Amino acid sequence: MPSAACRASSVVFRAIATDSLAAASQLLADVQRFGLQMVEFRMMVDVEGGAAIDFGIDASPDRDPAVLCSRFARHPALRSVEIVGRSPVKTEGAAS
Repeated sequence: MPSAACRASSVVFRAIATDSLAAASQLLADVQRFGLQMVEFRMMVDVEGGAAIDFGIDASPDRDPAVLCSRFARHPALRSVEIVGRSPVKTEGAAS
């Protein structure tokens, strides 16, 4: 049976930013600081410099996505952050 450290769940967040580059750099720094693994990052910039940023992370089951969402949302360049998707828990190194 795999240990909890070998199991991860993907969570996708959507952030709405007032300053696209400041928000992107803050989110990327947070992902690294929290010890998470980024699995996707997509930014759709508007003409005023704001953006919708979709990003997915792999997080261990002990990481509460709602807590992560509130931590990401604390930056002043972000108007909002929400969870928009999840994938089932997967096991690394599982037999194919």
